Amino acid sequence: MTHKSAAEVRDKLPENLESVETTGEPVAIESGGRTVAVLVSAEDFALLERLRDEDEDRRDLEAVREARKEPGSVPWETLKADLGL
Repeated sequence: MTHKSAAEVRDKLPENLESVETTGEPVAIESGGRTVAVLVSAEDFALLERLRDEDEDRRDLEAVREARKEPGSVPWETLKADLGL
């Protein structure tokens, strides 16, 4: 991964975008001595989105499993009201 200051990226944005697109190598954007953002290819971004969605699905499934362990039930009307339906 290449590290550049925010000013370097801003001043040569077209070149940085082309580099990310053609090489696939991300560009870390630094400001104040820390990485604040990263330019990544559209392909890498799509992969990150899929991974995030899978992680959300996994957490939702875990929450459902835990909720099913709880005793009792919630009446349908109460659930609809809680969800604003």
